[in-house]
Amino acid sequence: LTHLSETIKKHVYELLDREEVIRLAENLKKHSPQLVEETMPGIISYAALEKILRNLLREGIPIKDLGTIVETAADSMGNTRDLDIITENVRAALARTITRRFCEHGQLRVVTLDAEVEKRVVASLTKNEQGVYLAMGADLMQQIVAQLSECMKKFAELSQTPVVLTSPVIRTYLSRMLSQFYPNLYVLAFNEITSNVQIQAIGNI
Repeated sequence: LTHLSETIKKHVYELLDREEVIRLAENLKKHSPQLVEETMPGIISYAALEKILRNLLREGIPIKDLGTIVETAADSMGNTRDLDIITENVRAALARTITRRFCEHGQLRVVTLDAEVEKRVVASLTKNEQGVYLAMGADLMQQIVAQLSECMKKFAELSQTPVVLTSPVIRTYLSRMLSQFYPNLYVLAFNEITSNVQIQAIGNI
C-alpha cells in the first residue's frame, strides 16, 4: 500500500486536466472571490495555472494552498511570462508547505553541493529560444550521479526521503537532470525551507 501510495503521488500530475483546474478555481472562488475575479483568467489563464500546478505536483509539492499559488503567480506575471520561473516563485511562497512535506521532527536530512560544484553547474546553464537548460559536460554529470549513488544508500538506511539542497538559481534544472537517474529524489532550494528547521547534511557532492 505504501508503494502504491508513493506511485500515485509521483504520477498525480498526469491526472490533472483543464477541467479539474477550472473546478479548483471555482472552489477557490467560494473562499476568495476577489482574488479569483482579479486574476483569472485575465492575468493567469487556466492553461498557465494548469502548467504551474503540474510543475508542483510533479515534484511532490502539495497544492492545497491554492490561494497563495494563484496570488504569487499573478504577482510574478508582472515580471515574467516564463512559467518555470513563476513556479520557482510559487515554491518559495509555499516554504511552510514544503517544510512540512519533507521535514521530520523539525529536522531535514539532505545532501548538499560543494560551492565549486554549484559554480560549475551555474556555468552550464544555457539559454535558447525555448528557454534555459542545463548543458552540463558528461564528466561532471557522471561525477555528481556517482557520488549521489552513495548518498542514496545512506537515505535508504535512515528510511528518509532523499533530498538534495541547493541554491534557487539551479534548483529546477538540477532537479530535471537528476530525476532521470533518481526518480524518487527531491531537489529543494534554501529559500523553500523555513528558518526554524535544523538542517543536517549527510553527504556533500
